[in-house]
Amino acid sequence: MRDNEDALSNLEKLKNEIFDRSDEKLALALGRPIEEVNLWFQGGEIDEDAQEKINGLAQERLSA
Repeated sequence: MRDNEDALSNLEKLKNEIFDRSDEKLALALGRPIEEVNLWFQGGEIDEDAQEKINGLAQERLSA
């Protein structure tokens, strides 16, 4: 569950700080449908593959 919370925190930071608060840009960067990204923000479970992509993208983009 903690992994899901970490991924969601990174997801929110990416959306707000890197992708101009755009769900569409975030979904495109992650290669996921916008509907899936919206579900994550509504409390849906983030699968392991998505967690890895989110955390990797956050490490790459937010660490700069």
